[in-house]
Amino acid sequence: MSLFGGPLSRLIGRRLMPPSAAHCHRVQPYRPNSAPSAPPLARDRYDVVVVGGGMLGSTAALALALEEKLERKRILVLDQTPGPPSSFSPSQPFNLRVINLTVGNAKFLDTLGVWDRIRRMRYHTYDKIVCWERHSSQTIEFEESPMGFIVENEVLERGVWEVSEGLHNIDTLRGVQVEEIVYPKDNSVVTLQLNTGQTLTADLIVGADGQNSYVRRVMDTPMIRWEYQQQGVVCVLESADGPRFDNVAFQRFLSTGPIALLPLGQGLFSLVWSCRDTLSSDLASLSDEEFVSRVNNALQRQPTLSSTMATVETLASQLGLESRAPDTPRITGIVGKRGSYPLGFHVASRLAGPRMVLVGDAAQRVHPLAGQGANIGFRDIQRLCREVGRGSEDIGDVAALNRYETYTQRHNAPMLAFLDGMNKLYSTSTEPVVLARNLGLGLVNQMDFLKKIFVSNARS
Repeated sequence: MSLFGGPLSRLIGRRLMPPSAAHCHRVQPYRPNSAPSAPPLARDRYDVVVVGGGMLGSTAALALALEEKLERKRILVLDQTPGPPSSFSPSQPFNLRVINLTVGNAKFLDTLGVWDRIRRMRYHTYDKIVCWERHSSQTIEFEESPMGFIVENEVLERGVWEVSEGLHNIDTLRGVQVEEIVYPKDNSVVTLQLNTGQTLTADLIVGADGQNSYVRRVMDTPMIRWEYQQQGVVCVLESADGPRFDNVAFQRFLSTGPIALLPLGQGLFSLVWSCRDTLSSDLASLSDEEFVSRVNNALQRQPTLSSTMATVETLASQLGLESRAPDTPRITGIVGKRGSYPLGFHVASRLAGPRMVLVGDAAQRVHPLAGQGANIGFRDIQRLCREVGRGSEDIGDVAALNRYETYTQRHNAPMLAFLDGMNKLYSTSTEPVVLARNLGLGLVNQMDFLKKIFVSNARS
């Protein structure tokens, strides 16, 4: 059953944006075992090699395999993990890492046949986002049905794997690492040497090997990068409110970093608490009961207003700018373990080289405050498929790869700057800055046309 052809299609209705050219006329709809067998090549000769078999790498391989122009080509995924994604059971605990999947990217996964697999496993729809901060009671709310979908990383990876297993033109080598890539000096094929001693050649290398990308190092592309000195603390929380807040995502900006609750359904939430390294260490030392208390305090503690801010809030109220702290879930416990991961920013100045291209975290790494990291990566993949499909018969056509680079940088740069700027803007407690951002928040909350623009971008 397709997400956009059944009951949920009627729920979404005409509010969904039409599919982009990236995946509405070139990527072929998924049909099990429908791809014709690839023409015979030498055993270690592939048309495309995707380095990195995670969520984005495996999706890139699948999308390219279903591209009309490539359906008779051979595609290989190189994955460091030793085995395929774990099988799914509805009773298994929720994974610590989830993706806040946009409606546009859900449509993309639907064209690949992946969304139907996700639907059979587990996901959750939400319709509302509530944002506020530590130093004010100004709140902004965004509402649309659906606003997005919360999907566990492992569920999405499993869905991609299940679809890929039904195709004849995708191979996967697991438990391997690339030790050397020989750059083509004459624009001929790329050579890869694996830690197993195997040598491969390919017309195109797709670097989807994460933030420490080896493919990017081989391309020797200059980087803009810095660490935020923050950790993303993650876990699954349960609340005493049952389904009351099951369709609402919450985010509060604290001086130490934003804290977010993403609904999983049945009173459960995925926590992503971005906080300074010192606070992360402190939180890690707490018992579960103490940790829950700190979460509730971070979400529900009333703002402490200076005399200036109190005057401004009074003025804002007189001007009709709504000023109230939102209702939030009362957290009662932790389900499973807690974890954390370091946060940082980087962007590669070049995304394409001779027969090589970067996607996802290999190309850019962003702060998780808006849940856009993986979503940007999925859009990278759609652009790559579009440009390869429009290019010459040579899959590694430099003109096609350069178009991908130009288009991707042009569209990603504003989002990258916005996410980095928002994190820095809300990391300061300087009173003039607090004053300006809260007046701005209150004003934007009253401007429906601006909120509609935000919602449109958040769902794309």
